[in-house]
Amino acid sequence: MPTHAILSDDTRLNYMVVDPPTDEPEIPEGCCGLASNTVMTPIEKYDFYIPLPPEVKENTKHDVPLPASFLQIKEGDVDKGIDWYRKHYPKIPDELIEIMARYNFGDLKYATRKSVRNDAKKYRKKFKKDPSIALGLTISKGPHIVRFD
Repeated sequence: MPTHAILSDDTRLNYMVVDPPTDEPEIPEGCCGLASNTVMTPIEKYDFYIPLPPEVKENTKHDVPLPASFLQIKEGDVDKGIDWYRKHYPKIPDELIEIMARYNFGDLKYATRKSVRNDAKKYRKKFKKDPSIALGLTISKGPHIVRFD
């Protein structure tokens, strides 16, 4: 009946290569018949997790395996990082996604407290105003009414 079997560690990727069905397929004893695979999962839905080496686990706060799609993003490619975060975490606001992508793939990875302070000084000197911490956020004083309709 089956001529070849392809097996992997992930049971969802195991399958058998069989001849095309004839009018009356030969059913081996103990089997109910051949079931066609009606559910097709695209390969981009599979995101394998790469386990962290023990020396990395000890030196970082990160102790869970990382997905392969995350590890394939090159350092410095913040736009792909933003797209990855949007795809995997759609509920996170865009402003925070950009910061997370810059931290993992861009220049914020190497930022220190002193470098951030110096960058703020340079900004103040160049534009004669303080850098905006949160864009689109307005702070107003006075009584406010919050309605939950």
